Parts: sequence; structure tokens; C-alpha cells
Amino acid sequence: MVSLRALYLNFKDDYGDLLEVTDFSIATWLAFGAGLQLLSQWWLPFGLSSWLPLLYLIFRIARVSVDCKRIFTGTFTDVILGRWSATLPEPEDPSTMTATSDGIVMFLLGARINHPLGKLAPGNAEIDKIFKDMWVEAEENRTKWSYLGRTATLFDISDGEGITTFWISYWKDLKGLQEFANCSTHRLGQNAYPAKKFPYMGIMHETYHSPKGSWETIYDNVPPLGFGKAMYVIGEGLDGLELGGTLKPNLEGSTMYGRMGRLQ
Repeated sequence: MVSLRALYLNFKDDYGDLLEVTDFSIATWLAFGAGLQLLSQWWLPFGLSSWLPLLYLIFRIARVSVDCKRIFTGTFTDVILGRWSATLPEPEDPSTMTATSDGIVMFLLGARINHPLGKLAPGNAEIDKIFKDMWVEAEENRTKWSYLGRTATLFDISDGEGITTFWISYWKDLKGLQEFANCSTHRLGQNAYPAKKFPYMGIMHETYHSPKGSWETIYDNVPPLGFGKAMYVIGEGLDGLELGGTLKPNLEGSTMYGRMGRLQ
């Protein structure tokens, strides 16, 4: 029998990020706050309803004051201090090489909701689940599709009308990316789009292949981001795939050309 906790976690995975802070403008959030304040004055004693927002503001100020004194120890603990760069090991088996596996493939996938209701637009919850299932399928086929990982959901904060989101994913070769494009979950969304099942959804993608010696990275005092967050398969363990990270300490005095493996 499925436990209530399992049902809750499944619901959270599917719909937990359906509404986020970035989905509404500051003016809208202020209007929500004003509305809640009016409701609290209606239902609660005037003194209590007046003190609630002030107490919360005092709490926030106190918390920020404390956090400022413990940066990198109590807050921002995900930051990797120092200067790092991302690299990939050379393939051990030459027979697995393809025409594009000597470099990195970056796939930028974007979606825009062209509706005043934003994420509450008809059909958005369904297509949101399709996107999530698509990335789950990519994780399950890391070795087969040469999938290296992706960023978290990124937002275009300059979009003042719709909601535009992006995912940047990394692959070892174009063949694996093409197999991902043909997977069942991706096809589900791909077939629904021309059928106008999601008429308010805009879709775009960009694909880039950087051959060996044509890409480099640098990360300085940031958490794992972009390709620095990617993982490659080392082997198989008792609990599944063993993954290795791409981040390595950057050599002192290294240059852009040096990190690319070029003289200049």
C-alpha cells in the first residue's frame, strides 16, 4: 500500500514548483500582502493584526544580521571557494567514439507561457510534468545517451509579460542528444505541440557542439553551476551508476588557451 508520505512526495515533485516567487511581479505580491493584512484586521484584534507584519519584518532583519556574520559557515555553504575549471576525461574505449564525441554538446531548451494566468494557464500543469519526466528519462539513460547533466530551471527576468524558462543541458555527443529527442516522453510533448494541445505554450531550442580544444570554463567562489555541475559515468556500483564530477582545481597562471589545451 502506498504511504501518505510517498503520495505527498510524488505530489510535491509534480506540482511543488507550479507556483514560485518569480511568477508574480513585486506589485502583485504587495497587493497580496495588503489583501492579507485587510483580512487579518477583519478576523483578528486590531493590535494583533498590526503587530504580525512588524514582528515578521523584525525577524527578517534579525536573521539577515545573523547570517551576515556567518557567511560560508552557516550561509552560502554550497559555495566552492577558490578557482576551479571543468574538464572531462578522455574516452577509455576508442570504439565508443563518434564523429562528435571529442567535445561537448550544449542543448538549450526554452519554453514561454503566453497567457495572462502564467503557470495557471490551461494545460500548463500537464506540460510541466512532461518536462520533468523528460529529464528523469535522460537521467535514467546517462550511459546510453551520453547525458552529462543540466542546470536547474532558469528564468528570463526581463520578460515583463509572459513567463520564460530555460534549461541548459550537456551531452558528450550529438548522437546521444538525438536519441533523447526520440525518447517516449519527448515525443509525447513534441506530438502534442503541432496538434495545438497547448496553444499558449511557446517552445524553442538551440544546439551547440564545441570540439575538443574549443571550450573552457572557470568558476571562482560560486556553487557548482553550468557545466561545473555536470557528472560523467565512471562505472557501475551496487547502488547504481558511479558518477564523477567535472570540477578540478584551476592551475595557477592558466589561461583561456591553456584550459582549452592549446598553445594559442
